[in-house]
Amino acid sequence: MNAISTPMDALRPAPVLEVSDLRVSYGSASRPIHVVNDVSFAVGRGEALGIVGESGCGKSQTMLAVLGLLPSSGRISAGKVTFEGQDLARLSARQLRGLRGKGMALISQDALSALNPSMTIGTQMAEPMIHYDGMSRAAARERCIELLDLVGIPGAAARLGAYPHELSGGMRQRVLIATAISGNPKVLIADEPTTALDVTIQAQILRLIDRLRRDLGMALVIITHDLGVVAGVADQVAVMYAGRVVEAGSTDAIFSEPRHPYTRALLEAIPKLDEPADKRLTPIAGLPPDPRRAPAGCAFHPRCRLVQPLCREQLPALEAKDAGAGHLIRCSVDPWARTATPEARGVSASGALS
Repeated sequence: MNAISTPMDALRPAPVLEVSDLRVSYGSASRPIHVVNDVSFAVGRGEALGIVGESGCGKSQTMLAVLGLLPSSGRISAGKVTFEGQDLARLSARQLRGLRGKGMALISQDALSALNPSMTIGTQMAEPMIHYDGMSRAAARERCIELLDLVGIPGAAARLGAYPHELSGGMRQRVLIATAISGNPKVLIADEPTTALDVTIQAQILRLIDRLRRDLGMALVIITHDLGVVAGVADQVAVMYAGRVVEAGSTDAIFSEPRHPYTRALLEAIPKLDEPADKRLTPIAGLPPDPRRAPAGCAFHPRCRLVQPLCREQLPALEAKDAGAGHLIRCSVDPWARTATPEARGVSASGALS
């Protein structure tokens, strides 16, 4: 297993959630389509892991498998998911339902779609507390007010009678967060939690999620296509492409010394405050491959500007390229290895790609 690790692992808390060599498949057993392959990671109490990649790279499929929410046509065909040492594959459907909410909770990406437009906020929030936790309506109402206060919604009691369309996008997202933490989960999974929001509200929501993670001691997994989103929140980052982790390590390592060409391409597509306003961003040509027609070798090679013949033939392993075992990369070339000369890296003396 190539789980995300660092030289300081001995000081990290024991994993609450651990995924080992996970494979998610669709189709028949004789002709399977693998959408997630050999994914491993671990996250402990109070830690935050960012899973980053474009749409179609397997991020959400990974977490749906973790939550046991794959559609009927999908399945975990290899690997293991453990929560507090329990193998989730050994749990019944009823046991899994009991785990969701209290053990693991999900913040979805589009609050307007996730919330029922015909029900008030208070009714939607209170429903699981009444039916699953056995709370009285009065106790559930008080708990809802407490949760809305916790996530920073002013006039919480009055908001309980509002319908989703009567709230702003930021408030709706805060309602989803309040609902997700209502069962005091040990793992909070945030799937693109800021996609439908403007940048100012995005920053507020990210700060809120990060504060709740620290205050409540939850493990956090945040899924996003934007590396910038995880910069100030995640302790560890896993970059996924075509269903596999292609680079993983501490957030500092990923941002200060990105090694995989895909990670570098994602970073180059992010606007930077210290660059001229008229500088054009560098898009990544093409699209992630269709898992039904995945290319041989490294899946990124059709889009990689550093492709070599070996890349088309050999699927590289996810491994540490340097003495420090915490930074893992899946690349046959790795032109940014410390041992490579500037000429081998393809960079000029100024540090720009040539």
